[in-house]
Amino acid sequence: MEFAKLQGSGNDFIVVDNRDERFYEFLEKTGLCLKEFVVKVCERHKGIGADGFILIEEPEDPSNDFRWQFFNSDGSEAEMCGNGSRCAVRFCYDLGIVDNEVRFETKAGVVRARVLDGGRRVKVQLPEPSVPAEKEIEVGGRKVCGVFLNTGVPHFVVPVEDIEGVDVIGLGRSIRFHPEFGPSGTNVDFIEKEGRASIRIRTYERGVESETLSCGTGATASALVAHMKGIVDGRSVDVLTRSGEVLKVEFTEDMKLVFLEGPVYKVFEGNLSLDIFS
Repeated sequence: MEFAKLQGSGNDFIVVDNRDERFYEFLEKTGLCLKEFVVKVCERHKGIGADGFILIEEPEDPSNDFRWQFFNSDGSEAEMCGNGSRCAVRFCYDLGIVDNEVRFETKAGVVRARVLDGGRRVKVQLPEPSVPAEKEIEVGGRKVCGVFLNTGVPHFVVPVEDIEGVDVIGLGRSIRFHPEFGPSGTNVDFIEKEGRASIRIRTYERGVESETLSCGTGATASALVAHMKGIVDGRSVDVLTRSGEVLKVEFTEDMKLVFLEGPVYKVFEGNLSLDIFS
């Protein structure tokens, strides 16, 4: 089975062109269900290794360019992924499926995107965020204050003063499974002011169940919260991710139109063998 691996700001994804539905023929040969297959190929040591798996398919509405199915590395399907969407657009651009202006279908709705710099940068317009809600929860006997909002998937954003000292995995996991966010849980983002128009971010990502080098919807949610809380000035925010790369988030004053932009890299292309499934 042919695939490509792409990464955006350290968030890496396996992408497969399934417009002819041949992927399902390959899946049948493995003897696994789709969830089991995704877990297997996303495994870092015995599979290809990735934060997520993306299938590119024919759109339901012919006015759109393509439809995707997106899966986290634990096999769960997600409505939206910011960096994943940018990688999917780059993949389709390289195949000639899309031009510079793109529309594609997700479970969170139709997403618009723009290809920049010959595909090396992609800018996406994310779904309209939910209204931010400030919350105080108790975790391990301590109170944690943050802001909850949905930027395609749910995020709880927690401003901190020492981001390097945060137990992202331990505290993040406790918040992710807190009853306040049940039954689906939430992603968790810790942010710290970097400059007048920039923040640093560390994210515990639901579905990966660990800290990731970057999260596009998390960077977006965090930029909106930083603006709302007066941590940054203006409506263009540079978000410094754990990978060391910067994602740019821009939004209108009412925070209804939100854009995420950053670099995208094709890591490699290959053919997946059936051997790992035997």
